[in-house]
Amino acid sequence: MPVGQRSILAIITAVVLWSCTSLFVRAGHSDALVFTTWRLWFALPPLALIVVSRARRGHSAPFWPQDVARLHWIMLLFGAGAFFIASAGTTFAALGMTRILDVTLIGSLQPILIIGFAVAFLGERVAPSHLLRAGLAILGTILVAVAASSSGSWSLRGDLLAVVSLVFNSGWFLYGRVLRTRIVIDPFAFMLGTLAAAAVLTTPLTMVVHGGLGISGRGLFFATLTMIAGTAAHVLMIWAHRHVPTSVSSPMLLGETPLVAAGAWIFFDESLTVLQIVGTAVVVASLWGVTRAPELDHVEQDVPDPVPPA
Repeated sequence: MPVGQRSILAIITAVVLWSCTSLFVRAGHSDALVFTTWRLWFALPPLALIVVSRARRGHSAPFWPQDVARLHWIMLLFGAGAFFIASAGTTFAALGMTRILDVTLIGSLQPILIIGFAVAFLGERVAPSHLLRAGLAILGTILVAVAASSSGSWSLRGDLLAVVSLVFNSGWFLYGRVLRTRIVIDPFAFMLGTLAAAAVLTTPLTMVVHGGLGISGRGLFFATLTMIAGTAAHVLMIWAHRHVPTSVSSPMLLGETPLVAAGAWIFFDESLTVLQIVGTAVVVASLWGVTRAPELDHVEQDVPDPVPPA
């Protein structure tokens, strides 16, 4: 199979795996902070093995930045870890409080914030058509949330937390990208350092808030599945980025929305009304155009991918 086809298959697999992680979090029925802590520690051993394997094969990217003071680099990693905790923790909490589709749709608005960053800080200009698509995506998301407000699993607090998660996810995305633009480092080593810093930060916080790291066997099982699916998706996406342009890979990520909606309907009885289906279609179609905008492509080309949390 040609490398291009294998890359597309890798992206499709990553989208399916990330869709599964949303369902795993809901199925875990665990406190978001405790769940996040276990998910972080579980991810460190496989990532460490990947980093060691890449180092032995002599990959060109350094595994420790050579032009940055050790203490400075550690502080930067803890900054990345803090962003990761905030984004993952709020996402996991929102998934446990409101409809899975709402959380996924709100999270998918991230390209709009990224383009806003490009306009505000990179001097990009946005065509009116892109502003129209962004507005339609936001209105469609509001439509889905309002239509779901009569559902027993819907929660205004959960939807608002998903908005907070959207901001933190965008912040983590941009922080990691800017950091890796200025500092040359292997992406897997960067991710390992970020998750290690996040685990060190979140463990004492969890113990103070909850008095320990106690979690049910069910929660532990789904935290493990979340780690496996999420880490595998990150690895596949990082590999595919070398062979597939952003203008192709970004729209494909929108496939997570209908997959999550189908999974929520099958496993959690989150039925969809006609209004919700129409609203979801509007969001996905609008964001398809947004993700193909030259402003987003400029940001993503200039700032390498730190891989998103899951």
